[in-house]
Amino acid sequence: MGLLLRGLRFDISAIIYTNAVFIILSLLPFAFTQQRWYQLILKTLFIVVNGICLLLNLADIAYFPFIQKRMQFGVLRFATGREDKDLLSLLPLLLKQYWWLLLFFIMMLWGLIRFYNRTLKNSKPVIFKLPQYIAHSLVLAFALGLSVLGMRGGFQSELLNIIHASQMTKVENIPVLLNTPFTLVKTIKNKGLPEVHYFSDNEIGECFNGIHKPSYTNSLNKQNVMVIMIESLSKKYLGLFNKEAKTPFMDSLFSEGLLFTNAYANAKVSTQGIPAILSSIPSWQDDFFVSSNYSTNKITSIANLLKPHGYTSAFYHGGRNGSMGFDTYCSLAGFEKYIGKDQYPNQSDYDGNWGIWDEQFLQFTADEIKKLPQPFVSAILTLSTHTPYSIPEKYKSIFPKQDDEMLSCIQYLDLSLRKFFEKIKTEPWFSNTLFIFSADHTAHGLSETNTSPLDYYGIPIVFYKPDGSLNGTDDRTANQIDILPSALHQLNYSGEYFALGKNLFDTTCSSFSINYKAGVYQYFDSSYCYQFNGREPVGLYNIKSDRDCRQNILSTGVNTDINLIDANLKKMIQVFNNTMIKNEMYIKQ
Repeated sequence: MGLLLRGLRFDISAIIYTNAVFIILSLLPFAFTQQRWYQLILKTLFIVVNGICLLLNLADIAYFPFIQKRMQFGVLRFATGREDKDLLSLLPLLLKQYWWLLLFFIMMLWGLIRFYNRTLKNSKPVIFKLPQYIAHSLVLAFALGLSVLGMRGGFQSELLNIIHASQMTKVENIPVLLNTPFTLVKTIKNKGLPEVHYFSDNEIGECFNGIHKPSYTNSLNKQNVMVIMIESLSKKYLGLFNKEAKTPFMDSLFSEGLLFTNAYANAKVSTQGIPAILSSIPSWQDDFFVSSNYSTNKITSIANLLKPHGYTSAFYHGGRNGSMGFDTYCSLAGFEKYIGKDQYPNQSDYDGNWGIWDEQFLQFTADEIKKLPQPFVSAILTLSTHTPYSIPEKYKSIFPKQDDEMLSCIQYLDLSLRKFFEKIKTEPWFSNTLFIFSADHTAHGLSETNTSPLDYYGIPIVFYKPDGSLNGTDDRTANQIDILPSALHQLNYSGEYFALGKNLFDTTCSSFSINYKAGVYQYFDSSYCYQFNGREPVGLYNIKSDRDCRQNILSTGVNTDINLIDANLKKMIQVFNNTMIKNEMYIKQ
């Protein structure tokens, strides 16, 4: 009930924002407003505007599991197909899966029309004379005053905004307080990141400024690099972390490499995860990087850093070309080839939803990699562990659906990866290759209810060499943006470069992970989960004694560690924001 009451401020604000024109036109003190044509205009305006708002709120029921926050205005670029061709083509699938939402919308729209018609029957025409004109003018002025107050969200000094939700509830409850029309309205004029100056340049320090200056005496180790990004692979779906999961091949392979057991995703969707892994660019802003104001910035990537040293590069993904803006990112990142569904020779292997089945596309990828001159960088993103959680017909009896529909897809993926490695391990390039495994993000279906934020963002990160020189486990805090500098370390890369992540093979700098959601930065290290809304701290949890982050200890007194944690986070925010704004996420040659 408390969340409901606090959410009313955002609901009232959204209703007045979206109905402002209707309110003004309804209260104009003129005789022609009683005309039938005018009343028809008002009715149409009311039904269309509020019908769209209802539809957006209902659409968020389907969209929320993917992004774990309310829709913001930037997503409309994807809805129109401008940034992503998948959404429009997948519309029939989504309508089939969420048919009940469409039915519910029709019922609500019918109720809205009935309600409006009933108000018309109870209203009486007004004959406008001077007293009535004055009275209506006063009503209009009073209504405008109340509307302004409602839009503002109260008498506070600043307009009600998305950030205020973080001050009213725990981070996981923010989407409950907000509503979709409100978040869309508040992000229409999103001007990008604010430049911040928490510290002077000298105070930032080498561990935070993004500038890496390795000085290896040995020459560049020109190993091939293969980065395998597994769609939605939460730690909970690996047998290494959950005895109920059945992933024998990945368990075996990851056990032969160096496994980071406390690794986290920097975001919740592929569009954000891929730049984090391949360019060390986290998603600490509301917009996706590929659709943000900074999408044409010059950036660092593993492909463009190694190209001057004779490396070729290719990105492989079985989805439609143009899906999620991956091809746009790859072009910006300097990948020489993008191989997607359009390049796959047998379109009968299309899964009917997202792209080519993993088994077939990975076999095709193995053949394509043979064509790459060595040394090469290859990035592979799998596809089939994704809603609507379907697998090829021939495997449905082998991997039957379970209560958690994702489990059969994970088993199919494990099989597909096993067959892929069986094929490539006989290739001459295999033994001279550094393999890196990471999830692009955690599974969409994971609920935050009674789930630790550690589990919510927990993923595997694995470095594997066929000669066995990398093995064991490491329990330091790691995240996706650490993959690029760690890979370059393994190659003895000695050039100066920009990356916000840290080298996981160097213990000089402190270990932590940062993600961003609904206006709140969330910082993890080995002891604490710290939450900051860009203005002030909103949460601090001791994850050693309170792994589920239920007891906020921020207000219990001064914590001796919070100043260091707060400084670490603010340094990273400052470097991210300011280098993104100034287009400085690369080293000028």
